[in-house]
Amino acid sequence: MENNIQNKNAIKDQVAVLKCTSYDKEELSQKIEKCVSLIGGFEKYISGTKKILLKPNFLSASPPATAVTTHPAFVESIIEIIKKIAGSNIEITIADSPGVATPHTKRDLSKLYEITGFKYFHDIPGVTLNLDTGYRTVSFKDGKVLKQLEVIKPVLEADLIINLPKFKTHSLTRMTGAVKNMYGIIHGRTKTLLHTKFMDIHKFNDMLLDVYLFKKPVINIMDGILGMEGEGPGTSGKARETGLILASTNGIALDNVASILMGFKEKQIPLMSCAMERNLPGFELKDIAILGEKIEEVIISNFILPKNSNIDRITKNRFINTYIFPFIRNTLSLSPYQNKIKCKLCGTCRYICPEIAIIIEGEKLKLDYKKCIRCYCCSEMCPNAAMELKYSFLGNLIFSKKRKILN
Repeated sequence: MENNIQNKNAIKDQVAVLKCTSYDKEELSQKIEKCVSLIGGFEKYISGTKKILLKPNFLSASPPATAVTTHPAFVESIIEIIKKIAGSNIEITIADSPGVATPHTKRDLSKLYEITGFKYFHDIPGVTLNLDTGYRTVSFKDGKVLKQLEVIKPVLEADLIINLPKFKTHSLTRMTGAVKNMYGIIHGRTKTLLHTKFMDIHKFNDMLLDVYLFKKPVINIMDGILGMEGEGPGTSGKARETGLILASTNGIALDNVASILMGFKEKQIPLMSCAMERNLPGFELKDIAILGEKIEEVIISNFILPKNSNIDRITKNRFINTYIFPFIRNTLSLSPYQNKIKCKLCGTCRYICPEIAIIIEGEKLKLDYKKCIRCYCCSEMCPNAAMELKYSFLGNLIFSKKRKILN
């Protein structure tokens, strides 16, 4: 795999990749600043700005060691760099609408900040930890599938956004990076309703692209120091030391490179297929300048991908995938099931399920698989990693064979 930096005049997008082994303050600040300097430096993107919004991944109220959320030390280092460049008058807001297992209320946001290690940011001068739960409905005429969005207020009030995603796998979208992280600008439970509206994985990714393009960040800086493998992006995934920082002005290009570092094949994640169909820059790896480390030297060995990483389409026949597969999806796709040992019957899965396909009867969960749309929100948001995913006998027979062929 080439480190495509020779013909810079012909390349539109750059992705910087640097090794960083810890969240030690001195090393972290130095590596973040160096990584961003490879694509122009912070000053290029924030000069003359008054209000900056930092958009971390606040999926759920989980400690930093779980790798569920962007690490507080990572965000603090970026704040210090911004202040050094822009001065003390800069207004910085940290905001996200967490996964719907965390209700979008002031009390629950405060609890999330405490558990994720962000509570002390309240005491940093010039920094606001968002507690505003308001949103506005806005039109987006350029959206392909999403023409109207319910967006949290801090996003609309900021001059620019710096996107701070986490390096994680995702049971539905295969990975979650810069583009998926911007889904958090959508208010509260609306995110769950969009799962119902866009059940097809490719339409869902088109929706994610619409959200990303609505308020495109000026720069995306990925926390890949402690990443997540397996059945991410929540507690069902496993934290793993990945030792990387990535930066780019193009979130699609950044996600493309990040997916390769995880071990995905080119265009294996549905997001890249959707970007290619829309001719959005960043979907073609050969057109990306990868700066810093040589990509072949930082691909993570034996990184565990989600179980369904090879099965978004049964065949290459578009008609079958579009019109036939949806009718047999429930028979073949991964399905959630209760791990009775881990389950605490907290009711999180029932609360967030967009189709109300989960009920609690006595000491057991009852899942209605006819209603289930396989969005995996229950697995993503379970605080105890008790909603696991498995294939039916037929699905396992088909896709275990396909995984062997593809691998």
